[in-house]
Amino acid sequence: MKGLIKAGLEYNLMSSVISKGADALVRGKFYSTKNELFDDALKTFFEFKKDMRIAAVVELYKTDEMSLSRAAELAGVGTEEMKDHLAKAGVKIRRGFSENKGKELAILIR
Repeated sequence: MKGLIKAGLEYNLMSSVISKGADALVRGKFYSTKNELFDDALKTFFEFKKDMRIAAVVELYKTDEMSLSRAAELAGVGTEEMKDHLAKAGVKIRRGFSENKGKELAILIR
């Protein structure tokens, strides 16, 4: 229990330091808003944490938010390697168009 309390205090301290640091960067005009700062931080995070970038893309693919080729592009891998990542995550690879994409295409063709 003592360890959990210590971990909680350390988390709160780190959270406070992050928040104050973000405020300082905006105040110093390094970023125009906290959102701009956090967007940059997240972009950097995904740039250096390839495993997390792939995990995020797998989740987006699972919910039909992107195609296989787009998922591979965002993950920074080839299509075949992306298929391997999806298979390892237990995600079924879609063939052809999803129902929503098919409807969108049908509207465009008319």
